[in-house]
Amino acid sequence: MNEISQIIKKIKRLSESKKLMISSVESCTGGLISKLLTDFPGSSSFFDSAIVSYSNNSKIRLLNVSPNTLSAFGAVSDRVVIEMAENMIRISSCSIAIAVSGIMGPNSDDTDKPVGLVWICIMSSNGLCYTKSLNLKGSRKENREKTAHEGLTYLYDFLNQL
Repeated sequence: MNEISQIIKKIKRLSESKKLMISSVESCTGGLISKLLTDFPGSSSFFDSAIVSYSNNSKIRLLNVSPNTLSAFGAVSDRVVIEMAENMIRISSCSIAIAVSGIMGPNSDDTDKPVGLVWICIMSSNGLCYTKSLNLKGSRKENREKTAHEGLTYLYDFLNQL
């Protein structure tokens, strides 16, 4: 069993023992985190739902991210992933949300933020919130995979602290 499968197995065990349901809200990974979680047999016991909100418009329309937050801080920011996670908890049945937004490359977006910048947020329905940033240096594919791996590891660490 590879490393990511081991992490997901631990996420499943912790989520089930604590009776937690997880949802993902993804931008830069395009649903890779939810794909990895649902590849695991029995994932319906701990995985609730997912939204891929790739464009700023979808972040506003589907997740009620404030246009002012997007304008002031950009889609790749701690503020935006916090709003993404917070609103995912509101619209789903989950008790834990993981949100990711980043610039995968090979080119940057219309901001001065570097390729490889990623923000991750893990939030519980009781308001506990952890954020972290990554500065990745790989290809687009490598950056997506590394973001998913780091996000799932961060999710496991978060669950382990509850």
